[in-house]
Amino acid sequence: MEIRWYRPDQYSTPVLLYLNHKVMTDLQKERYRNRTSLSLREENSAGLKGGDVSLELKNLNMGDRGMFHCFVSGDKAYGSCTLALNLTALGSSPVLSLQPQGDQVNVTCRSCGWLPKPRVEWKLSEQKIPGPGGLLFSQEGELTCVQSWVLLSPSRSGPISCSISLPGGEEKDGHVDIQNILCLKHGGGPWKAISAVSTLAAVALAAISIYFYRKYKTGYTAVKKGQEAEETAYPNPNMEELRKAAVSITLDDRRTCPGLMVKNKLVRDKEGVADTHREPGFPYHLSVYGRNSFSSGRAYWEVGLISPNIQPKTSWLIGVTKASNDFTENKHDDMTPSKGFWFLYLSKQTGLRVNTEPEISLPLVSRPESVGVLLDYDQGELSFYNVKEGICLVTMKTKFQGQVLPMFNPGIGDEAPLKILDTAGPSAVPAEGASSPTDNSVKIP
Repeated sequence: MEIRWYRPDQYSTPVLLYLNHKVMTDLQKERYRNRTSLSLREENSAGLKGGDVSLELKNLNMGDRGMFHCFVSGDKAYGSCTLALNLTALGSSPVLSLQPQGDQVNVTCRSCGWLPKPRVEWKLSEQKIPGPGGLLFSQEGELTCVQSWVLLSPSRSGPISCSISLPGGEEKDGHVDIQNILCLKHGGGPWKAISAVSTLAAVALAAISIYFYRKYKTGYTAVKKGQEAEETAYPNPNMEELRKAAVSITLDDRRTCPGLMVKNKLVRDKEGVADTHREPGFPYHLSVYGRNSFSSGRAYWEVGLISPNIQPKTSWLIGVTKASNDFTENKHDDMTPSKGFWFLYLSKQTGLRVNTEPEISLPLVSRPESVGVLLDYDQGELSFYNVKEGICLVTMKTKFQGQVLPMFNPGIGDEAPLKILDTAGPSAVPAEGASSPTDNSVKIP
């Protein structure tokens, strides 16, 4: 008895060949070795004796799509059939970004890794939006990327969702709640602020509020819920006032990735790490924690991202993490607010993002030369500032529990290191626990 499964025009190099009561591998096409076997179509199947010659193909990939021929020959009869294998791929979770556009807000939704081409549906306050402002498809190899956007009036508020789905019904969703989009009463209607809340229905442990700031003249301003629009812009953040809460951050060389060089207040990836980094995307594991831990009050520190005569850094990560989190286990899917990570990061592939659930992209006109971080533990706020321009980039609002540590990641492949800047003046609270292996707590008035 002969059972031969093969692809079109590849009869002599079969997917699987069963001959003389055994599977023959000598002629088998290399890409199918250790992936194929004869299997029962149903649990109560009688197998070969009952004429069941089903093929089991494991570890499917895009090259497996298409036609398969089956030829069966016995002592008294023979027959053949042709089957088509269709594959689907569920893409990535949508990434939402918000961008002021005239007197409206542009909400963009992007996702990759779909097969076949997906459909996109927008909803505002659970009501379907008839048609998006734009819809683009692009190819990444065999898979499809989709980008869609809608323009909303500031007068329309409420949760907006972007749902991307396959014809069979499988889908991925992204949600964002746009609030308090206020315009000036004169001057061409420039925006005073955009306030957004990123939520994910499946995440109940961490409520994260994201406040975005758009530049007005030379400053960015935040508008709280229920606040009336005024005719003058809010003042810029007072950087000197922020520095009154400055603390001296010490890098913890005991809790650093082996792929990093840590010297005093400098950290960068070791030579050769970029050559051995095979995983796509940002190297989240290349992190180092601060010795300082915080469980109350306010703390401020600054991080330098440039060095003289060296190109500015193109990737970095700055934020805080629960003291119990282990840097050796840092994977993108695990580094979320619900698991005790709060950070802002810049990636060559994805730009400037904040790690909400789902992530949100931030507009980036120019790369910051230094970033200020204000942790207000009691208020549950973590704010990031562009120090040179004196503007707030984003504020994350959450509820901290237990001790949190500063967290730094210099990215990979940059010549410039990441540097903890000395902003703590005589009035700053010293990092009392920085040199103690057992107590690194810092109490801030």
